[in-house]
Order: sequence, then structure tokens, then C-alpha cells
Amino acid sequence: MRPHARPMDVPVSPYGHDRLAYLLRLLRPAPARWITRAQLIAFESTALTDRHLAELEWKLESDARFRDLFDADPVAAAETNGMQQLARALEQEIRGLIALAERVADDSGYRATLEADPLTALRAEGMPAMTAEPLLRALAVGDETMAKLPEVVAHDYEPLSQTARLRMRLLGSTAVVDAIRARADSI
Repeated sequence: MRPHARPMDVPVSPYGHDRLAYLLRLLRPAPARWITRAQLIAFESTALTDRHLAELEWKLESDARFRDLFDADPVAAAETNGMQQLARALEQEIRGLIALAERVADDSGYRATLEADPLTALRAEGMPAMTAEPLLRALAVGDETMAKLPEVVAHDYEPLSQTARLRMRLLGSTAVVDAIRARADSI
């Protein structure tokens, strides 16, 4: 496109670029939770299919070698087995879990909220009840916080999303749990 050409469907702004930049700087940044949730929505809708998860679950149940590889390094296990799209999804979920661990470690207000009502705090982060116990164990929270979880989650039926199913598998991996614990060391 030529430097002076403009797309026909874009209205010409009465503001100059400097004025627009100034106005945009006045806006507060979006809360981190909004950004994370928006990324998850995009991720859930395009990146992973039930077929990918079914293949992962089947491999974990039927192939001891793959299970060992997955436990040591979920992303490498998926890549080694030609599951590139799944490997990218695993990478993204691991980053999200580690970011949550860092938030728990760095944000005393959030940590207090998590300790007071872990299920509500985790649900606000998009974590279903089924993932609460393994995540809190990975975060190495105290027994007092663990005791606040319901004993049976089966009565609290939530259909598990692809992301929740993936997180459950990741939270069963020694490597992922170790990475989460390393970030949440100060709890």
C-alpha cells in the first residue's frame, strides 16, 4: 500500500496521532485477570480439540514410556510424539499455572484471599473445583487452607473444559508441580 493511501472503510480521525497517543496513555491498563481470561478464551476456541486431549489421555493411560516422559517434561513428551499443537497448548498452560504461583507468592492480598476461601479465589481465576486440590498441593499451602476445600467435589458438578482437563493432567506431572513449587516458594 502506498504511504498516503488509506483503506476506504476506515474513517479519517479528527485527532492527530500525537493526540490519540496522549488519550490512550490516559486510559488505565486492563486488569491482568481480564487479559489472562481473554487469552484463555482465544486459546480454548482455536488451539486445542477434544481429539488432542483424547489422544493425550489415551497415551498417558496406555503407554508407560510416554507417561514417564510426560511426568518429566510434558512439552517434550508431546513434541517427541508428534503432537505439536498439544505441545504449544501445554506450554501455554504451564506458563499460566506458573504465573498463578508467582501471583500467590508475590501478592499478599491475593494470598490472603486464597487462604480465606480457596475455592472462590481459584474459580475467579478460571480454575474449576476439580483442579483446586492438586493446584493447592502444588502450591504447598498449609493444612488450614486445604481443610477449607470440600471433601467431595463430585456433588459440585461442573463440566470440565478442555483447559481444566489439560490442567488436571499437568498438575499430575512431577516437573510441573516442581516448577510451580519453585515459583511459590515464599508461601
